[in-house]
Amino acid sequence: MSRIKLILVLTLLVLTVSCNVHTFTFGEGPSEGYSKVLKQHNFIGGFISNKTPVINEINDEINYSIVVKQSFFDGVFTIFSFGLYTPTTIIVNK
Repeated sequence: MSRIKLILVLTLLVLTVSCNVHTFTFGEGPSEGYSKVLKQHNFIGGFISNKTPVINEINDEINYSIVVKQSFFDGVFTIFSFGLYTPTTIIVNK
């Protein structure tokens, strides 16, 4: 019986993982159609970051947007590592 409860709890956790999305728009937003996807590796629930990605493509840009999100698969990695590894996806649009 306890095995069924464990499977039920794990299934419930996986199904309730929601995507976290933050969009930051600078200027009038992206206009060129350029997009770049980066990963940021965080540890211990996001309190410690390995390295913040350096985005050289937007140094002199005025119109662009940055989307920071935790996708479904990022959430699955977080659950299976018990929060020790928390990846984040960063998308740069210009």
